[in-house]
Amino acid sequence: RAAALRRSNRTVDQTMVPRLSRIIAIAAGLASPIGTTRAFKPTAIPSSIRTATSAVPSAERVLFASSPGTTSHHRVAEIQPKIQQRRREILSTSIAVVLSSLFVPSANAFDNAVPDYAKYADKPKRRGTAPKDLGVAPRTTEGEDDRVTVPGLRTCDGNPNCFSTTGDFLLSDRQQYGVDFLIAPWKPPKDDSNAFQTLVEVVKSYQAGQGGVDGGGYAVIKETPSYLYCQFESLKKGYIDDVEFALVKVGGKDSGNVQVRSGSRVGYTDFGVNAIRLNYLASQLREKGWTIDDITESSHRDYWAASDEAREATFDEDRRQL
Repeated sequence: RAAALRRSNRTVDQTMVPRLSRIIAIAAGLASPIGTTRAFKPTAIPSSIRTATSAVPSAERVLFASSPGTTSHHRVAEIQPKIQQRRREILSTSIAVVLSSLFVPSANAFDNAVPDYAKYADKPKRRGTAPKDLGVAPRTTEGEDDRVTVPGLRTCDGNPNCFSTTGDFLLSDRQQYGVDFLIAPWKPPKDDSNAFQTLVEVVKSYQAGQGGVDGGGYAVIKETPSYLYCQFESLKKGYIDDVEFALVKVGGKDSGNVQVRSGSRVGYTDFGVNAIRLNYLASQLREKGWTIDDITESSHRDYWAASDEAREATFDEDRRQL
C-alpha cells in the first residue's frame, strides 16, 4: 500500500487531462460552463491563456447586438468562422502548454552518468530547486556565548540529508532544529601551495556510481580560484544534491581550511548518500595529505539512524543496499 501511495503521488493523474482541456475550452469559448457545480472563474486559467483568449472578439456578443438583415449581422456571418478557427488554435496551443508543464523532461542531466541510467531515462524526475542563497555570504550562527556573523556557506535545516561546516557552536543548539549536521572544515597539508586546485581535481575525477550513489552523474556548475559548486544526480529518481567547497577569508586573511556543504533539495532523509559522497572525496584527499574527519555513526548518530530506518522501510532494493 505504501508503494502504491508513493506511485500515485509521483504520477500525473490522467483524469486531469480532460478536466484541463475542458477548462481551457471554456476560456476559449468552445464549451459552456453550464452544468458545472460552481460558477466558472477565469482566474482558474493561467494568465498567459486568459490574455490570449481575451484578445479574440466574442462572436456571441456581436450577434446578440445585431439584428437579421443589418450590416452588423452580415459582418458577423463573415467573421465568425475566422473567430472559431482562431479559438481552436488558442485551444490547441494552451493544451500543449499545460501538458508540457505537467510532465518533467527525463533527458539525461549529466554526460558522466553510469550506463544503467538509460534504464530509467524515461521515468519522471524529481530534481527540485536549488536554494537561492548558495555560495559564500555572511552567515549568522549561535556561538558559545553570543551570535556570530562570518562569511561562510549555507547551513542545513536539520533534516538528515545535509552536511555543512556552518552551524551553531553547541550541539544542543543544533539539535533544536533536528539532527546534527555540522562537520569540521577540511584541512589541506601545509606543503601544498595550491591546495584548492588539488581539491578541484579530486572532485572532477569523482566516480559516478561509487558506493551505489550518484548514478545520474555530476557536473561542475561554477568554479573560481576559491569556490566550487557541483550538482550530483541520483540514478533512478533524478534527485539533485548541491555540493559546495570554498576558501573563505576571515578578517581579510585566508583561513587555509576549506568549507564544505553537501545537501539534498527534496525529501527528508538521503539514505546516507551525502555522507557516502563526502567520505569518498575525503578518502581521496587524505591520500594527498589532507586532514578530514569521516562522517560515521559515532560522529553523527542521529543522521545514520534516520538513514538506516529509511533503508529498512524502502521497497527500492538498491537503496536498501547502500
